Amino acid sequence: MSEENGPEPVTTARQTGRVIRIALVTALLLNTAGVVRAGLGMPSGPTRDLLLGFARPLDSFAGLLDLNRPRSSLDAMLGHPDSATGDDRQTHLEQDADRLQPPAQAPPPAPASAPGSPAAADPQPRLAPVGAEVRHATAADPLRILVTGDSLSDFDGQQLSRVVAAEHLPAKVRVQARNGTGLTQPSVFDWSDEAAQDAADFDPDVVIMVLGANDGWPLEGHDVGSNAWNQEYARRVEAVSRDFIAGDPQRRVYWVGPPVPRSAPWIHIFARINDAVRAAVPNVPGLRYVDVAGPTSDHGSYTDYLTDPAGHRILARQHDGIHFSFAGSVFPARIILTALQGEYSLG
Repeated sequence: MSEENGPEPVTTARQTGRVIRIALVTALLLNTAGVVRAGLGMPSGPTRDLLLGFARPLDSFAGLLDLNRPRSSLDAMLGHPDSATGDDRQTHLEQDADRLQPPAQAPPPAPASAPGSPAAADPQPRLAPVGAEVRHATAADPLRILVTGDSLSDFDGQQLSRVVAAEHLPAKVRVQARNGTGLTQPSVFDWSDEAAQDAADFDPDVVIMVLGANDGWPLEGHDVGSNAWNQEYARRVEAVSRDFIAGDPQRRVYWVGPPVPRSAPWIHIFARINDAVRAAVPNVPGLRYVDVAGPTSDHGSYTDYLTDPAGHRILARQHDGIHFSFAGSVFPARIILTALQGEYSLG
């Protein structure tokens, strides 16, 4: 073999290694949500914290570049929610069914107009009525707002933060999206645990919970969207809301339902999720429902475009027909802000 041919195997090996590394990085960027879900399913500890500390910023970066579109499109074609399958251990969210039942000696709760669990037996602190001003926020004492939930919450929270800053409102917004999560798979991610931890970490005055994009799964053996499924979903909304409020009885939870999606079966599922959240509200003092489905639809039907106050047509939805685009997320953000201003004075 000549000297000219000698280095070729080394060069080829280097090139192969480079191609493999590029392929691995590309595969990672196309499935960052899967890495986040894997981290969320891990037990608490330094390994989970390290993985999520790396994966979450990478997932946000991939989302901004729309690199997750192939995976989202495939999930949509196959009818799979953006979630992973977990084990069948009983979670705190599932155990809350017993905790929310009043003792036999307790007086019966006030009748609710919709399905859901009874109110907790413990006496509730006196709260301001819905629509009454809770407190006046100032620059020295800004309203602390936590925006959390699944991937729907990310852009909504970012746009809410931008609006608050642009209008110089006395509020501090923290966005903490938990991509790929929901209430129907607590063995993958238990929102009951997360709610208590988030409330303790940030001590918000208000929690904006945006959830539902991944909840196309049966509950307790009940078919998705059935009456029994709706009752269980409403109970879980109540449980998580109570966990958010537990540390501060004056805290409010504004639960934002999912928007009108483009295609079946999500049209029916999202409508039922919105129904379940409405049903939970009378049973939890401090829980509010925010409807973005109606105001961001075309008379109840899906639309890609919405018109802003200046008369401009905005491409408001992403290609998956579920999420809002970044520009389009200003619409639900404005709806949320209007709801807040019904109870809080923001200057």
